[in-house]
Amino acid sequence: MIVRYILAWIPMIFIGIINGILREVTYGKYLTELRAHQVSTITGVLLFGFYIWALTRLWSFESLQQALIIGFIWLGLTVIFEFT
Repeated sequence: MIVRYILAWIPMIFIGIINGILREVTYGKYLTELRAHQVSTITGVLLFGFYIWALTRLWSFESLQQALIIGFIWLGLTVIFEFT
């Protein structure tokens, strides 16, 4: 089960990229840099939230411990991705 969630992290890269593209080709042209970043943060939270919600409906967590482990794995993968 954890392997599924590790693989499910990969589309999050593309969600982030799509969110950035959405900002640059739409509202980013009309807002200040700060405001565009703020709107992008909100849309990113919504997109990631929906994706994670859908995943948890598809593959339920077996326990709180499993949810925490998966969360920390995703955090680690994200940090590695961002800084390498």
